Amino acid sequence: MIEPEVRALEIAVDAPVERVWAALSEPAEIRRWFGWEYEGLDEEIQEIFLDGAERFPPGRLALADGSALLLAADGTRTLVQLVVPSDGDDGFNVIVEGWRAFLEQLRFLLERRPTGPRRTVYLTGAATGGQLLAALPAGGSPWHDSRYLRMVVDDAGHLLAALAERPLDSAEVSPVSLTVTSYGLDDAAAARLRDEWGAHWQAALPPAPSVGGSGE
Repeated sequence: MIEPEVRALEIAVDAPVERVWAALSEPAEIRRWFGWEYEGLDEEIQEIFLDGAERFPPGRLALADGSALLLAADGTRTLVQLVVPSDGDDGFNVIVEGWRAFLEQLRFLLERRPTGPRRTVYLTGAATGGQLLAALPAGGSPWHDSRYLRMVVDDAGHLLAALAERPLDSAEVSPVSLTVTSYGLDDAAAARLRDEWGAHWQAALPPAPSVGGSGE
């Protein structure tokens, strides 16, 4: 039996369909917004977007897990939809919420047009939503806000994605993560960013988190 598809999320990107499609289909472009830096990122991109995908340019990218990304022009913008097989559960869905963060990172790339390679810091831990949000800088500019995810741009221009497995207004402790995205940093600057955020995160959410994303 084929499970029905449901629209899990939709975002509007201020870029033409052809540009968004290129960002979803070219490995060098995908690396500039998808996930976070780690040793196996290139292999993951190859598996998800190339080997395990069916492409119907420029409107549909069907993925091996049964989900799909749909693109549609909306004037000068592009509407990007994620559809997934229905599971009847309206709680936290790691696939949907992961894609929500990734597609907002895609929107940041295409709308802000940063230059240089993407560098990231990826931090994990356990916290309440309030503790997670308190780890974000007070002066950040809002980028996205939803039930499990808040994203801000800090004063240095870094995109911060704070994600929890329980609603952000819940007092329940759950697994949480923070992805810091920057562009154009050399190795020394990227190492400083990693050290600074690692120390900040450890102070905000003890015990010490795991830290990733030092590669280029």
